[in-house]
Amino acid sequence: MFRTIRSQPDRSRGMSALVIIDLEVHDRARMEQYEQGAIELMARHGARPLARELRAENYEGAWAPNFFVILEFPDRQAVRHFYDSAEYQPLKALRLQAARSNGIIVVDKAEPPAA
Repeated sequence: MFRTIRSQPDRSRGMSALVIIDLEVHDRARMEQYEQGAIELMARHGARPLARELRAENYEGAWAPNFFVILEFPDRQAVRHFYDSAEYQPLKALRLQAARSNGIIVVDKAEPPAA
């Protein structure tokens, strides 16, 4: 999943939104099926993979992510358009069957919060 890894967000497009996801995959076959459709759809919504880690190193606290992914979208609205799109809904259902996940959106402070 997400083979490209970049060291810095692309600020040339303005203030980006980072999506940070912690996945605990329990059905690898379904997750691979999800990835096949989701990667292309994310790219069409302007997403770029920044990092992925199968076993992220915890340096403080009790958080122990299983499969950690960071994506960069052009802005918060692009994340919502992707996540709420009709095209993503069957993929989302597949991901929910394949893994437990937690995700957050982090946006540069210069962008006002969504209404």
